[in-house]
Amino acid sequence: MIEPATALLAGRLVFNVTALLLWGGSACLLLINDQALRELLWQRLRPWGAGASILAGLATLAALPTLTASIGGGWGDALESHMLTLVATRTVVGSAWGWQMAAMVALGAVLIVPVLRNPAGVGVASALMLATLTVSGHTAMHDGAVGMLHRLNDWGHLLTGGFWLGALAPVVLLLGQLREPSMRPAAIRALVRFSSVGHLAVAGVVLTGIMNTWLVVGALPLEGDVLYQRALWLKVALVGLLIMMAVFNRYRLVPRLSRDAGALSLLRRVSMVEIAVLLGVVALVAWFGTLPPGHG
Repeated sequence: MIEPATALLAGRLVFNVTALLLWGGSACLLLINDQALRELLWQRLRPWGAGASILAGLATLAALPTLTASIGGGWGDALESHMLTLVATRTVVGSAWGWQMAAMVALGAVLIVPVLRNPAGVGVASALMLATLTVSGHTAMHDGAVGMLHRLNDWGHLLTGGFWLGALAPVVLLLGQLREPSMRPAAIRALVRFSSVGHLAVAGVVLTGIMNTWLVVGALPLEGDVLYQRALWLKVALVGLLIMMAVFNRYRLVPRLSRDAGALSLLRRVSMVEIAVLLGVVALVAWFGTLPPGHG
């Protein structure tokens, strides 16, 4: 049988990925000025968004019993009411779970209430989902003003990184619209706008990441015998690779779209690789976020 710690990590990964995709995709749609194009992409992404929301909800419901099994004596404690109550009310991770449940209720309201069922509603609910990830973990290392700064910085890191990841799904769909004469001008304008905001998102990821490292480790992460710090450098290397791919897309492939038929296909393939690498980064962070960071 799967160990509670492994199940907890898997559930955390599902919640993180779905929240990031929902936030980034909805924020990206809000940047599209052309109403017809925005509505077209919204309709195509809605089934995927609904599926992601269901997965996030299931991961949240399973989190408390899994936390209880991990903290207690194994799966035998997972559904023991007294233990569940203790974990939910007396632990930091239990408090984080309560906030995640509240965020999922907000997302459920967005999906159920017609007037809220739009990119703005999903964006607000998913941003709240990401905020719940700052309640526990390494952000709980500090109290007071430093603790608040750490949580806000971590939330900023998640929002900027989530925009980077989640925006790639609408971008791939937009690339397909470049073949449609009626949608091509609006799609090009949207891609240019995404690119401009993407520059800010990448800068935000880097700056908040540096601040997070300083707040968690306390110095440069140069302790080679600390697993957390080795994993952190792997994340840095992957982000560096992603930045190079993004620069190649923006300054080599996008200018060739109007004159080179092969540029569109290559841009689509590179974007898909970006998505895969970003998902790898999220999985890596979900794992090493549970490790002791060491101190410089």
